Amino acid sequence: MDFREGFKQLPHIDMIVTDPPYNIGFKYNEYGDNMTDEEYIAMISEFQNMPVAIIHYPEETIKYIAPALGVPDEVVVWCYNSNLPKQSRLINFYNVKPDFKKVKQPYKNPTDKRVKKLIDNGSTGTRLYDWFSDVQLVKNVSKQKNHPCPVPIELMKRIILLTTNEGGVVCDPFMGSGTTALACKETNRNYIGFEINKEYFDVANFRVNKT
Repeated sequence: MDFREGFKQLPHIDMIVTDPPYNIGFKYNEYGDNMTDEEYIAMISEFQNMPVAIIHYPEETIKYIAPALGVPDEVVVWCYNSNLPKQSRLINFYNVKPDFKKVKQPYKNPTDKRVKKLIDNGSTGTRLYDWFSDVQLVKNVSKQKNHPCPVPIELMKRIILLTTNEGGVVCDPFMGSGTTALACKETNRNYIGFEINKEYFDVANFRVNKT
């Protein structure tokens, strides 16, 4: 089902977390990913006034997301190692502020006297920064590779943890192969997903039911 139809039946949700098609002509089975600029902006505009985290490339964020949703409340940079021309994407947060204290990262200078004292007192790390590079792309040979452009489960888990509480409801309008649903299950959240492609819909159901 197209999420624009499904939204008419949507119950209360706490957060939209999504990695939409990039509108760069990539072929997703019968979906050509080649909407006009106006059509794409109108589609993203459906999320106006809703709490949303949306992942996109920097140039496309400026071209599509900003005209559709305006200035974000927060921007996080996700950096990764790859052989692709692009090695970073933006995560834009609208109508919600990520709580960086909810996700900790290891101290970068654990031998520093002040940091060592914190560790000795039981601290397991420091708050997350507004950029990170410890979550990598899904490799072509990975078991997670059920879709031509999957995002890592760890990335979706991180966004969910930054913006929601256990028991909350997370919606992904472009569910793909079900990664957001799996991230919700692993973080004790409820989920709603929409996917118009029958093949990916079946893959998502299989992965969710398997867990």
